[in-house]
Amino acid sequence: MNPSRFTSAVCVVAIVGCLLVAGAPLLFGAPAAFRGSVVASALLGTVFAGYNAYSVRTYGQPRLAAGVMTAIFGLWFVGAPLVYTVGDLLTAVIQTGGSLTAAFGGYAAVEAIELLVRRTPLAENVPQAGRDD
Repeated sequence: MNPSRFTSAVCVVAIVGCLLVAGAPLLFGAPAAFRGSVVASALLGTVFAGYNAYSVRTYGQPRLAAGVMTAIFGLWFVGAPLVYTVGDLLTAVIQTGGSLTAAFGGYAAVEAIELLVRRTPLAENVPQAGRDD
């Protein structure tokens, strides 16, 4: 199965979002607790997003678990600046990276579910996009 360009781009954008989140606390001099929590989480998120990109490149489809974990980390990145109350610019950068990570990681998870449903025996009864049944 050949992945679409969009699916490949989704995985790359999720990785970029995680790397943005990992770099921002280091560049903007965040407090130690925030820096440690967010950078460690971003590195783990990058592992899951990277595994999703590897899966798309190797097998032609994203992995459900990797997509879900990437989306969860993205949601944490959106909420973390509010928990730790850091500066406005750092909050904006972290939440932007988190939004990219959550949205595109979530999309990959939904696509994995869709591909799974299409392979089940009951999938013949599921209407497919672009078909008039």
